[in-house]
Amino acid sequence: MNPGLPQICAAVAMLNIVLIGCGNKTTPQESNNQQPVVNRTLADQAAPMKKSSEGALKKRAEIYFHSMLRETGIDFRHVSGNSAEKAFPAANGSGLAAFDADMDGYVDLYFGNGAQFPVDSERDSSFDKFYRNLGEWRFSEATALAGFRNPNYTTGVEYGDFNGDGFPDVYTTSVGRNQLYLNLGDGTFVDVSASSRTDDPRWATSAAFTDIDNDGLLDLYVCNYGQWTLETNQYCGDKARGIRMFCSPTMVPSEDDVLYRNHGDGTFEDYSEASGIRVRNGRGQGVIALELNDDARTELYVSNDINPNFLFLGDGKGHFTEVGELSGTAFDHQGQAQAGMGLAAGDVDRNGHFDLFVTNYQNEHNALYENLGNGIFLETGITRIPEGSLPYVGWGTALEDFDLDGWLDLIVTNGHTDENLAELGKEGAYLQPPGLWKNRNGRFRLLEDDRGPYFEELHNGRGLVVADLDHDGDSDVVIGHQDDHPGVLRNDSVDTPSEKMIWLRLVDRSCNRNAIGAVIEQLHVDLPVRRTISGGGSYASASDRRVVIAIDKAAAAALRITWPDGTSSLIDGLQAGEGFVIVRPPDSGSPVRVVRIKHP
Repeated sequence: MNPGLPQICAAVAMLNIVLIGCGNKTTPQESNNQQPVVNRTLADQAAPMKKSSEGALKKRAEIYFHSMLRETGIDFRHVSGNSAEKAFPAANGSGLAAFDADMDGYVDLYFGNGAQFPVDSERDSSFDKFYRNLGEWRFSEATALAGFRNPNYTTGVEYGDFNGDGFPDVYTTSVGRNQLYLNLGDGTFVDVSASSRTDDPRWATSAAFTDIDNDGLLDLYVCNYGQWTLETNQYCGDKARGIRMFCSPTMVPSEDDVLYRNHGDGTFEDYSEASGIRVRNGRGQGVIALELNDDARTELYVSNDINPNFLFLGDGKGHFTEVGELSGTAFDHQGQAQAGMGLAAGDVDRNGHFDLFVTNYQNEHNALYENLGNGIFLETGITRIPEGSLPYVGWGTALEDFDLDGWLDLIVTNGHTDENLAELGKEGAYLQPPGLWKNRNGRFRLLEDDRGPYFEELHNGRGLVVADLDHDGDSDVVIGHQDDHPGVLRNDSVDTPSEKMIWLRLVDRSCNRNAIGAVIEQLHVDLPVRRTISGGGSYASASDRRVVIAIDKAAAAALRITWPDGTSSLIDGLQAGEGFVIVRPPDSGSPVRVVRIKHP
């Protein structure tokens, strides 16, 4: 790495914990919000986390969310660019991201935005909007103050600490020039797209940061959708009647994805050919990077629109082999390629293996690829999730334990591409209900009553993220809508979540500070409890990478952390209602560092 590059592996002051460089040296600085845990046991107990007083709570039978948009002060309204010309990218919309930009302990929100076509890329202001979380469900718009200026049509948002300075950087994909923003650590960002060589002008959708070669540096996978310009936008519909609709994806030639390798000096190289990912192209819409088969090597799963999905197995040195068809993850249970969009991963049946979930188009059931082990998957979406997806067009999604019972529940946001289907005699409503499924012992049941007013309404959703926005211990949800304000949903499923959970943030001493690719396993439980920290996911969106695990408040939890390089750490004595920063030890002989975090 180039020691002259600003911000790379420099001394960084963070509220919760301070680490120096991407190597093994540390300078612990304790603040009023933390106490160290000595010898892998807790020194004391945190004060119980409190539910915000905004909105009345009552006992819920299942999973319940309370709409909080009005209280937040978030005034963002998405612009899809839909018009009489039916410019194709306007059908797909934009994503969003939830991450702690200034490391103050509160999760901030970045909303990608579209624009009318043709897009004026010379404008001075940003279409996107960035909001700082002030606590107690209050947010402040700080786009210009933070230094974000994105005049492009943004399609996706991803974040990751690519230079290892301790602060998350932001990457936006676009119909136009992609942009990489370097976090300066003082609440501001600077555009380093050109100097980093990641400013690809092709139409990109989702992206994922991950370390492909175990050098401790975050690399970057970018999905490219297709070859499209406003000048090549074709007329589809009934021209004689003047009723125009968005064309089929088959009318847009597919485009190659790209994999960038991080040099560690602020620059990336296009490593697509050398890595082996350029086996074919496929209108990429979603990508998730994770440790999938317990070999301490990165896997990449890519959902494609009317093309087979890709599963790339890594060798830990930067090379990948595509095994989608061999593994059973390329097609649905009938052997058909679907219109893959949103992605989620998690051990839904608690058999110790991570499964893959993909949202799809109308009349295509959402697919669940059940991990049978040994690299083999079985597509069981139609049986494990038997209701609630066929009539709708699915986009953003998440597998999350919303009610803290130990089982990963499922949420999907839906919405059609065309608002005038009825005029052409076609099926499909433009506004559609979101889907929320309760996981009961590995099988999902669609919830239809008492989920909260948001789920009784119709929306046109696209991006979706989960994050604990109010620090009460459970996962909240933010959903982006076409040409509308977002949904900001407080999780009220459990009245006192602090009695049923532990909250974790992993810190790797390499430049992969968020420990993307790490696996967390709870020990001494009847059924396996495993969580993974992934890059990318959902649809063109990035959720908070902190992890919430349900535990019995009467018993302390014991965990095994498998770090991205395959080394592991054991931690015990973790009590319910507490948050922890877990720092990878400098070597295998050193104890893991665990820092207890109080409510900010």
